[in-house]
Amino acid sequence: MRFLHLADLHIGKVLHRHSLIPDQKHILNQIFDIANSGSIDAVLIAGDVYQRSTPSPESMTVFSDFISRIAEINLPCYIVSGNHDSAERISYLSALTQKAGVFVANPKAGVVTSFPLHDAFGEITVHLLPFCNPLQIRKAYPEEADSIKTYEDAIKSVLKRYPVSGEGRHILVAHQFLTGGQTCESEELAVGGMDNISAELFEDYDYVALGHLHGPQSVLRPTVRYAGSPLKYSFSEVTQHKSVTIADVRGKGDVRIETVPLHPMHEMREITGLFDDLAAMSPSDDYIHAVLTDEEPPVDAHRRLRAVFPNLLHTEIRNSKLREDTFVAAQAAPEETDFLTLLRQFYAFQNNGAEMNENQTAIVQRLLEETEKEVAAL
Repeated sequence: MRFLHLADLHIGKVLHRHSLIPDQKHILNQIFDIANSGSIDAVLIAGDVYQRSTPSPESMTVFSDFISRIAEINLPCYIVSGNHDSAERISYLSALTQKAGVFVANPKAGVVTSFPLHDAFGEITVHLLPFCNPLQIRKAYPEEADSIKTYEDAIKSVLKRYPVSGEGRHILVAHQFLTGGQTCESEELAVGGMDNISAELFEDYDYVALGHLHGPQSVLRPTVRYAGSPLKYSFSEVTQHKSVTIADVRGKGDVRIETVPLHPMHEMREITGLFDDLAAMSPSDDYIHAVLTDEEPPVDAHRRLRAVFPNLLHTEIRNSKLREDTFVAAQAAPEETDFLTLLRQFYAFQNNGAEMNENQTAIVQRLLEETEKEVAAL
């Protein structure tokens, strides 16, 4: 059975105040064509469907249209929520969508939902584990609260309640940060790697379809895999080659991994040099991060470069006069930055560059987790 594995759609993402909805529609059309190629048997979506837990109506329509097209070609689709999603919103009307072959993870924390399938090799089961954190699992299993301190503890506690037998083949769809995974700036990770878990926790599964990290990669073994995001969502990803993963699950222990490249509507590039040299480059509609090395760049450099690069999103100055990078024009809006990063920046600003220590960070992280849980319960 051939599974099309994708993740981290982040529908509704805004990059330096620029909406990526048109780019996301474009790339979802490509993904649908791959799904409709005749070689795919099911679709796995490993979380972060939306950029925000309260997605805009436009974002919801984009995803609804995509899933409806998948259902129309009779491909079963399995979805888990990610840390950017509201599990309740993702699972809304799941009893109805299941009749159309769209299976969504139970939004209740600490629950793994399983769905059986059959192919020429026998039984195969898809297990859905939505994103969860220690606070959620402590509340779900109060009798173990004292022993659940880390993300590793939380996932262990969940998985031991849903053991898989050695019979048949087992696919897990999850959204977590595995130790050893390569990160980039666009991901929302806990400070200090507090959300790390070990890939060994998933040793009983034949294939683990992961979301959370935006670079396509495997961890520990080829069949524990992040599909990566279908688009580049920060300039830290300019060297990545985006793709979707196809897991060809055959007999027990026989899983073959393929990737299919994706082609964005706008490529993303970083260009560096003197203003006059950059302004003399060939025009391009790529998404551009311009780094000016002039000692005294023009004050209207960003505006003038936009005549050459209409999708210039970010202009930065790096020269001998500056001890640190200085960002000009088109800076990322505060609402596009996660709260913890903003707080750390504010703390450093107020304390002559000093960083928050581990205890302070842990306290803030705990308060954030409690707040997120309270908001989700409203």
